[in-house]
Amino acid sequence: MKLPLKFIVLASFALAILTGCGTSVGGNRVPRTPPPPPTGTNYTTCNGQQVPNWLSSKFQSNYQPAIQAFVSHYDSNPNVAYMRIGLGRGGEINLPEGWNNQSSGACFGGYSNTWGYTVGGNSTNSSKWNGYLAGMITFEHSLNSSKTLLVSITPVAGAGTVTDDFIAPIAVQNGVSYGNQGLESSDITDYPNCGGDWCNLFAQDPPVIKELQTIGQSCPTGTTCANQQAASTGPLPPLLSFATLHGANDLELYYQDWLIAYDPAYASSVGVDSTQAAEYQAAIHAAALTGAKMQVLFPPQVSDVDYQAVHDFLMSNPDVTGAVISAEWSDFDIGTSDNTAHSTYDFSITDGIMQPWIQAGKKVSLVLQDTTYGGGGSCPMTGIGSNGSAGNNCAMPPYMWNVLK
Repeated sequence: MKLPLKFIVLASFALAILTGCGTSVGGNRVPRTPPPPPTGTNYTTCNGQQVPNWLSSKFQSNYQPAIQAFVSHYDSNPNVAYMRIGLGRGGEINLPEGWNNQSSGACFGGYSNTWGYTVGGNSTNSSKWNGYLAGMITFEHSLNSSKTLLVSITPVAGAGTVTDDFIAPIAVQNGVSYGNQGLESSDITDYPNCGGDWCNLFAQDPPVIKELQTIGQSCPTGTTCANQQAASTGPLPPLLSFATLHGANDLELYYQDWLIAYDPAYASSVGVDSTQAAEYQAAIHAAALTGAKMQVLFPPQVSDVDYQAVHDFLMSNPDVTGAVISAEWSDFDIGTSDNTAHSTYDFSITDGIMQPWIQAGKKVSLVLQDTTYGGGGSCPMTGIGSNGSAGNNCAMPPYMWNVLK
């Protein structure tokens, strides 16, 4: 029987689609090859987020001057405690999830296929990521800042804590402190094998500032956890005593946990009774008595719903040393009118967000991010990240997406 031409065309088209999707054709599976980023580019997409090629000279030749301008601007400010410089995602040293997973498509195509990223090993030459991190820390040392600069020690996908064990002594040798942003309940049960190996590193070659941040807001006993990270964090009181016992001298706690301890209305709204709130308050106060700096992590901005509660209960609280505020690269690095190159630095966004804490007599620590941990939709209209153009990575200056092409 002779098939109509229309049928033959449609069948051929369907076969092409099936072949492209890596399905079986005639009993033989056609392998799927993750596509690389567009030819010549130095950014790709991972889990819907635009992310840069950190190894690219185009990235580093713009980010390093921005770091220098950032450090220089705040170096003489007596109200700034320390600055943590993000070298990967989220102000930390992480690579995007899926960078080494073939099923992640363009993400794997960029980092593993095109740019040849490798991780792990105990020397600068062991992997490309080690070499990048060591080079950036050496650059930070060259800035001769009077402020303490920090680098993150968080597990890197594909390397575990090997990268942390490599980078921590290099940081100390260069006068850079370090900290872990993943304090959680499993650190207690797995001791001394804590996340990012912080328990061992704090004991072996401690930096000046030994900073810990909970992996998420905590989950008080008997309440419904806000999310999976809160479930991993667990109740706050045992974490604080454990952290200070093992050398932590700077604790960054999500503002929600501070409000549980000090704002009865907020505590009640999340199902925390007065007894639990008192336990939180006592644990925070006990940690402060050890001499640890107690910081409110990423507090809400003036237009946010919880700002008034933070203002009323935390800004004048004697147990609060200060606040940790995110400073996106895009907040201060302004491009040309056609968004093709750097034009000027303007720190008015970060300066303005710091001001209420400074007026309250508190210190401010800053976390510089070049890439966030994601977030859909569009960038905010005002405040942190409002200068960004990619809703899933508002930290990157818009002109950089053109530079990285």
